[in-house]
Amino acid sequence: MKDRLENFIRDNKKEFDQYDAPPALWEKIEKRLDEMETDSASSGTKKVKVVRLSSLLNLAATIIIVLGVGLWGYQYQKNESSDLSNIDPQLAKQQIHYTNLIETKRNELKQIEKQEPQLYSEFSAEIRKMDANYQNLKSDLPGSPNQEETVKAMIRNLQIQTELLNQQLSIIQQINNVKKEQKNETQQI
Repeated sequence: MKDRLENFIRDNKKEFDQYDAPPALWEKIEKRLDEMETDSASSGTKKVKVVRLSSLLNLAATIIIVLGVGLWGYQYQKNESSDLSNIDPQLAKQQIHYTNLIETKRNELKQIEKQEPQLYSEFSAEIRKMDANYQNLKSDLPGSPNQEETVKAMIRNLQIQTELLNQQLSIIQQINNVKKEQKNETQQI
């Protein structure tokens, strides 16, 4: 989170530097503090400390609110820019279709986990690699100069995951068929 905040501040430095405090602001603040000290010298030093503390708390609260609103705006903008339906609704539908298809096929693949743990482990490792690539593309999407191309790459990754899962399920079916044939041959003997 800290790195993301630092990157955001570094990337948006110009926007932060766009608004400078008026040159005479600090002089006015100092003058007012001096006036407050002079006025409160007659009423005691406790009042000066209370006024200064109150001013500092107001300043701190203002800074926190401004930073909070800024971070919220950044997060909102990031979410909006990474929402596929805002980039291309058709691609968003494809992404949902392939994601659901992959989830179904992963559940089918999970059924062999107890029967063939080694095979399941190898198949799962390949799918995890593909999913990691997909997640990298997804995280790069908000900052991508060509978001539509990044989304197309994400969809292509999902298509490849689907094809890989289909191949894996086909291999499992072939293994099951061979086992059935061997069992039938054993029973006939």
